[in-house]
Amino acid sequence: CCGLLPPCCGLLPPCCGLLPPLSALLSPLSALRQSAIPRLLLLALVPAMALASKQEALVASYKAAVAAHQASELDTALEHYRACVAIKSIPAVHNNMAAILLSQGDKAAAEENWRLAVEGKPDYAEAHFNLAVVLSESGDDAKLAEARRHCELAMEHKEGYVQAHHLMGNIRMSQGAQEEATGWYAKAEALGGSAAAPAPASFRWEGVEVGHVRTLRLPDGTSWSMQTLSLRPLSFLVRDFLSENECERLIGLARPRLQQSLTMGNASASERTSESVFLPAAEDGLLRELQERLSALTRLPLQQVAGGEDIQLVHYSEGAAFGMHHDSSAFLPRLLTAFYYLNEVEGGGETAFPAADGAMSPDEALALAEPAAAGGGLVVKPARGAALLWYNHGEDGSRDACAVHAGCRVTAGEKWGAN
Repeated sequence: CCGLLPPCCGLLPPCCGLLPPLSALLSPLSALRQSAIPRLLLLALVPAMALASKQEALVASYKAAVAAHQASELDTALEHYRACVAIKSIPAVHNNMAAILLSQGDKAAAEENWRLAVEGKPDYAEAHFNLAVVLSESGDDAKLAEARRHCELAMEHKEGYVQAHHLMGNIRMSQGAQEEATGWYAKAEALGGSAAAPAPASFRWEGVEVGHVRTLRLPDGTSWSMQTLSLRPLSFLVRDFLSENECERLIGLARPRLQQSLTMGNASASERTSESVFLPAAEDGLLRELQERLSALTRLPLQQVAGGEDIQLVHYSEGAAFGMHHDSSAFLPRLLTAFYYLNEVEGGGETAFPAADGAMSPDEALALAEPAAAGGGLVVKPARGAALLWYNHGEDGSRDACAVHAGCRVTAGEKWGAN
């Protein structure tokens, strides 16, 4: 939820791009009611008329499901999709059902529906990709191997599938094949070309000047102080964005399910030794509340915030780091990033932007192995409950190269965060 994506730009394709036309669900039997049917043939045509009635019910359920899905009325859409597949198994409907079920936190049911989608349409590249995503998140060796196979099928059936190339890099990284993973990331970058611009922001804060502080008053009467940290990238710090209890609750949700972090930005990240897990907003009320809070902070529509990625909880043990990278890429353009600090760190763990405000070139910054030690630029020390917000793209929509950053090495204790 915190790496904001343009509409319809997540891992899951938009329902409207996957649904077959209504005509594909009809057969010539649908014309029976307009036909002149001799009475002597009525008894023979009763089964055909029953079939036509089922087809009419299918189309009605299908149209209702699409309308509800596009209106983000997910429970209603799911009900109508289920009515569809009760009449006829349709791969695209199973794919859309899976997307809704995953957003509601039911990964097992989502996986089952994506399996039905690829079983019914073996060349369904998007369903193979979505199934591979879910399988790859388990961390189980057997499921990782299966995820790799489905990812291969996605690329086989859709030429130049950028997201699948990147996913393959993540899968191979999880399987310990780091060199091969780097090659897949590079292929994804090459296929994607230069970073695509996200949808223009309906609102963008003015930085004014470094050190500027503004007070944000919320409808419920609470307020935040937001300090400008840099102008390129445009970044802000909001202290006490989360309470101590909220920080502990997020850590508790993530701790049992951590896996090695995988790069989601460009392929040049030199080190990824943190652990992380993605949590859908439907899983806990606090996650949904964070979406609403981020919408209030950024003054972006809640629908755009909720339509972004799931919140990612990250953990750095002593000695862990996340190397230099950019959060927006050709295959996953992110308008902005919000990072929440969930604990006080004994030593290290800063977020460093070595190229901030022209302190050095972005290429020089990307080459740094220990950015905190380089000095200069922007270095943000963790403070429990604080939110660090930065824009990955400039006002004109182009990617801001100065937004390259790193999660610096934890030198003592541990670090917890969310983005």
